[in-house]
Amino acid sequence: MSKYIISDCHGCYEEFLKMMDLINFKEDDELFILGDVLDRGDKPLEIIDYIRSHPNITLLKGNHEEFFIDHCEGEDSYMWFFNGGYTTNEQIEERGREYEENLYEFISSLPLIKVIDKYILVHSTLDFENNYSDLSLEEFLNKQEKNICLWSRDYIGKEKQYKDYTVICGHTPIQIINKTSKDEEVKILHRKGTIYMDCGCFIGKREGGKLACLRLDDMKEFYVSAID
Repeated sequence: MSKYIISDCHGCYEEFLKMMDLINFKEDDELFILGDVLDRGDKPLEIIDYIRSHPNITLLKGNHEEFFIDHCEGEDSYMWFFNGGYTTNEQIEERGREYEENLYEFISSLPLIKVIDKYILVHSTLDFENNYSDLSLEEFLNKQEKNICLWSRDYIGKEKQYKDYTVICGHTPIQIINKTSKDEEVKILHRKGTIYMDCGCFIGKREGGKLACLRLDDMKEFYVSAID
């Protein structure tokens, strides 16, 4: 049995299926997706449906899933639509009210954080502002705020570490973190205490966009280039 990590699929369903084939994903394997399967790409609900049909896949909540929750709860949808939510919303409307209510229930139940061995999985990052070294893991995680877990980029370039745990996160494409040129290879980024997974699949092939996957058992990396 192997454990795999993927982040920020953003509706890139064909690339997602290719990745499942590439890693030869089996029933006794586990896959953890670090949020943001919704929006931007053209088949976000297909990925959601795939996840829900596989009990060995765990989806964490990302800020784009939070956009959907806010929309369902009557908040202004401008930021959701501005950030690629139109396709998701249109597809949900096509499937009807019952599907939307069921999806809302599923998305609302998603965890913000998951701990696997010595790895802390989260969409964006964790709060390291205070010295939490004296806290237990449970106490440290209980200090975390939702907005930081979903949105923060405050520690990029000044990474910190809680004890001997490593954070694995997405949210910010490697192209932005490294300010890569079009000719530079985009890969999973390993820094002290943090592994960045988002290789910008939704950005597209011209910018080196790809879907990345990390196998925790041996830290092997897998990549599927963006189709468009």
